[in-house]
Amino acid sequence: MDNIESLLNEGKNKLNKLKIPENVEDRLRDALDNIPNKKRKFHIKWKVAALIIAILLIGYNVDTLAYYAKQLIGYDNVMNGTLQELNELGKGQIINKSCTFKDGSKVTLDGIMLDDNNLIVFYTINDPSGNVEEIYRDFGFMYVQGLFGVTYNRGGHGQVNEDKTEMKWIMTCDKPMFYERKMKLKFHSIDMEETGIIEFKLDRNQAMGHSLKIGINKEIEADQRKIKIKSLIASPTSTVIKGQIKNIIELGIDKVKGEHSMSSDIELSIIANGKDIQKQGASMSGSTKGSRFNMSYDALPHDTKDIQIVLKSFSGYHDVKEVIELQKGKINKDMKILEQDIRINEVYESEGNTYINITTDEDLILSTVFLDIDGEKVEAEQTIEGNFEDIVEGDTEKINQTRTIEFKGTGENLKLDIQRIRYNRTYNETIYEYSIEQ
Repeated sequence: MDNIESLLNEGKNKLNKLKIPENVEDRLRDALDNIPNKKRKFHIKWKVAALIIAILLIGYNVDTLAYYAKQLIGYDNVMNGTLQELNELGKGQIINKSCTFKDGSKVTLDGIMLDDNNLIVFYTINDPSGNVEEIYRDFGFMYVQGLFGVTYNRGGHGQVNEDKTEMKWIMTCDKPMFYERKMKLKFHSIDMEETGIIEFKLDRNQAMGHSLKIGINKEIEADQRKIKIKSLIASPTSTVIKGQIKNIIELGIDKVKGEHSMSSDIELSIIANGKDIQKQGASMSGSTKGSRFNMSYDALPHDTKDIQIVLKSFSGYHDVKEVIELQKGKINKDMKILEQDIRINEVYESEGNTYINITTDEDLILSTVFLDIDGEKVEAEQTIEGNFEDIVEGDTEKINQTRTIEFKGTGENLKLDIQRIRYNRTYNETIYEYSIEQ
């Protein structure tokens, strides 16, 4: 221990004896100033390193960038679940073309989806002034036009943002004809007297086709009608049933007989794996071959094994030509027309007019009716809606409605002339079943 202390004291004495030259600070400053400047090569190295890192990041995420580039942005609240799923999978064709009007409003065709059932068009309307709803109404009917001027538009829906500057819209059209390639989204501004056109090309390589196509061709009878279920086509965007009511031979027979009948409504449902598939819409058109109908439903589940088509109900117009003699007052007269119950409750006069109060099933309508007043046939002025009544008979329940029919004029001899009625009949019968082989 004494040796260590002796060595430390000796070192301290040597440090105390050291003397620093008086001009050491000036000499050091001069030496630093005379050092030549050298280029800092490390900046280039860092730049190269940063570039390599950026390339690596983009390389690892190129699939993610491409994934979002193929998606339609801003339609989450407008798309149904099926379209959202397809959009997330990057299905469809991005267009991203715009048309701007002189007032600054703009329509952008964002993209389309095409399969064997539908052409679905996604477009955005922008108005910086915050009146996008007025702009939309001004455009009126917007449609897709193909070759030879053929137009496509079956319907649509959309949503406006909070500040009223943007509207997202989805328009559903029938599948374009096989020869269509160059098409146009067309719209016309009445206020500005301008027509907007956005041209685009169908890329059928990006079309989604169909997942199931069944040729059914099954005929059933309902309410003295022949209904033919022709086909079911399931595609990624929807499921469509096509069918026909009557045929050209039956129409000819009706014409010879002097009878007239027209189908009004047929209600079908699709059940897949025991669950109802949501209905999206329906259309019906008439021709010399009969009435054709298309019914659209949501897409079938991916794991569909069993499909049933159920006839829920059918309603139609029927020529009946029934004449009923009436008396004034409360008569409570019951009668049947084509097995449909009709009760005439009361016949009365008021302010120079004649009123007939009746009760029928809520779905039965006297569509063409006259009142013979002292030999003069008078057309109905209006039907005044009345009360509803629930009637339970065993396990069945029906709803009756009371209505009042108004006729101009009064008289002593009254005859109710019913020319045509429309009624609905409930069936709830499975008319077709199909199993999918796994």
